[in-house]
Amino acid sequence: MKKIFFILLLSILSLTSFAIPLNNVDKAGNVTLPNIELVDQYGKKHNLQDYKGKVIMINFWVSWCSDCKQEIPKVVELYKEYGENKKDVIILGVVNPTSKKYPNNKDRIEKKELLKYIADNNYIFPSLFDETGKTYDEYEIEEYPSTFILNENGHLRDYIKGAVSKEELKESIDKVLNSVQK
Repeated sequence: MKKIFFILLLSILSLTSFAIPLNNVDKAGNVTLPNIELVDQYGKKHNLQDYKGKVIMINFWVSWCSDCKQEIPKVVELYKEYGENKKDVIILGVVNPTSKKYPNNKDRIEKKELLKYIADNNYIFPSLFDETGKTYDEYEIEEYPSTFILNENGHLRDYIKGAVSKEELKESIDKVLNSVQK
């Protein structure tokens, strides 16, 4: 009996360890993720609630990740193509610099170095600084990059673990964008 219970417990844990974070699921099955309220590399505060009515792409990345280094220039291209957050699509990054207070954050460099890294690589889209690690924890980020695409009501419509091509990102955004315009 203990063996069956243990196997059942392991099965449940394995399923939940790779789950998309579910903050809220409504009766129609729409998933609402935790709100993000952080400041970007330019000092501008962003709150997902302010982007209702827009399609939002949130890309979690870290500076040491080779897949992120390949994908982020494509995100910059999409940011430009979709109107630099001035039209129907909002593109945001989220980074997690380490610090003396939060030495276990996901990136391996501190905020000052990460700001320089972002500037040196011309990552012009807003990258929000999750200095406490709260957002990375709430979104259960375990793989880099991880991308979430939300519809105009803030409901999760796509979740992409790992790097993908620019075309795949664009296809995911356009699919959500086109469902909004109908």
